[in-house]
Amino acid sequence: MRVVFLLLLAGSVAAHQVNTSYASLAFGEGTADLALTMDEGDVHLLFPELDTNGDGALWADEVVAGGELAQSWLQQQIIVRVDDERLELLPIHPHVESDAEGNLFLRVTYELIVPPDPMRVQVDLSALLQPPLQSVHRNLLKLTIPGRSEVLSVLSASEPVHELRLREELSIWTQVGRFVWLGIEHIWIGYDHIMFLLALIVVGSRLGPLVKIVSAFTVAHSITLILATLEWVVLPSRLVEAGIAISIIYVAAENFWLRDARHRWILTFCFGFVHGFGFANVLRDLGLPSSGLIASLLSFNVGVEIGQVVIVALLFPFILWMSRQRFHDRMVQVISAVILLFGVGWLVERLFDLSYMPL
Repeated sequence: MRVVFLLLLAGSVAAHQVNTSYASLAFGEGTADLALTMDEGDVHLLFPELDTNGDGALWADEVVAGGELAQSWLQQQIIVRVDDERLELLPIHPHVESDAEGNLFLRVTYELIVPPDPMRVQVDLSALLQPPLQSVHRNLLKLTIPGRSEVLSVLSASEPVHELRLREELSIWTQVGRFVWLGIEHIWIGYDHIMFLLALIVVGSRLGPLVKIVSAFTVAHSITLILATLEWVVLPSRLVEAGIAISIIYVAAENFWLRDARHRWILTFCFGFVHGFGFANVLRDLGLPSSGLIASLLSFNVGVEIGQVVIVALLFPFILWMSRQRFHDRMVQVISAVILLFGVGWLVERLFDLSYMPL
């Protein structure tokens, strides 16, 4: 039972969380402004000494008190080069912010003096995107250049550097490719979506019903992804994430009595709407560019579908083999029970805003 609990705890950390920080670099006339925003969890990992009361969490007054210390350290970790020359980061007073759900963020800002007629800029976060930050941490970088559309990039421990030619317009196809990959990456590390798909198809044994299920999920979440990303319909993030957990719990529990999966695509279609709002929350956090917005949105959705098809293609041979075994029903129940436990863990975590923070 202890093993199951540890698995549940580990899964709760990873599900639908990308451990994200945000950076923006905006160029002006002879200067540039750089801002880095990190949530309280990442700040705690980098600066555990700010937790002065030792309760394992950071409060606003603790972050305020340690803001300048954090800004000074981060100043050495962030490297911005223009035409191969490293620019000095001139710190501006740090700020502590909070979102509508009460989550704390530390925002540090710097001014940079840019040489005349720059040709190329490089942002290097190699020193920052290392332990103690988690390996799945992503930094979403936005570059703003006068007279050009915004440029978005995702930096990670494996790809911590972004370089851009300032006098060259970014191809729409390059932008499309980036958002396709973001969609693939999101579905592959979105363990709650993977669990939901597995719970849906684990009872099946034929390709026809499986195609209906996947197609229904695709159509439904595509609708709400578009509506929510364009902010035509917006739901609170915590409500959406709790709804995703409930969908996992229900489907996993239904596997214990379900005998005919031919009409399961209807249920999948309904729950797909909820998952679409979850995808949209991630996409909104990326900050869609004003130029090529629809292309970026659709590209992200295509990436999600590619990642989803790959996951199903990998799982289906195992499900097909299992359907021919005498222990098929027992295995379905065991797998569904594990998924159910994860779903309950995610629901509790999201309803009560719990999180696990490594010590």
